[in-house]
Amino acid sequence: MAMEFLRVTFPETRDVLAGGDPVGVTNQTLMIPADSYEISLSGSGFAPASRTVVVSGTTPDRPLVVAFTPVVPVV
Repeated sequence: MAMEFLRVTFPETRDVLAGGDPVGVTNQTLMIPADSYEISLSGSGFAPASRTVVVSGTTPDRPLVVAFTPVVPVV
């Protein structure tokens, strides 16, 4: 199976989960097998809750980038 490249961005270091399994941490280029994944982060305070992506056709210089945004609690 071909290995692909994924970069999940978030202002803090969080565990990156692919299908619920940890695959690395945010803001680093990760190598994972080509496939469709539900990507999420550990903890809370981010949006969206998850993203479904197909990781295919990437290179180390052009990983698939998935961005998560911090959510500020309403007081």
